[in-house]
Amino acid sequence: MKTKNIILSDKNDSSISDRQVRDCPDVSKKTVPQKIPRRYREDIKRLQERYDLHEGLVINVSLKEFRGICERDYPKIEAYLGLRKYLLRTFGVTLNIHSQKTKGGSDKTIDEP
Repeated sequence: MKTKNIILSDKNDSSISDRQVRDCPDVSKKTVPQKIPRRYREDIKRLQERYDLHEGLVINVSLKEFRGICERDYPKIEAYLGLRKYLLRTFGVTLNIHSQKTKGGSDKTIDEP
């Protein structure tokens, strides 16, 4: 078994520090994937036009307003669960959709991913 000895000097060796910066970036960036699933393409396009999609973004929106952005045949919060999971997993964006109940007047919100 061969072993390799690496000796680091106390000097500020720029070749080592440059290599470390290139190989181990401090910030991981999530980029727009090349292949967005067909069912989310229009939704993502409309969301990008309205919001700057970046990691850590939290979008709080009413169901009524969101239906104007991303249309669904089933007008319930549950219709957007797949999109919410995709946004969180791919872009790091949290989407919170809230709806007012017609009976009782309290808000219904789904926050779990």
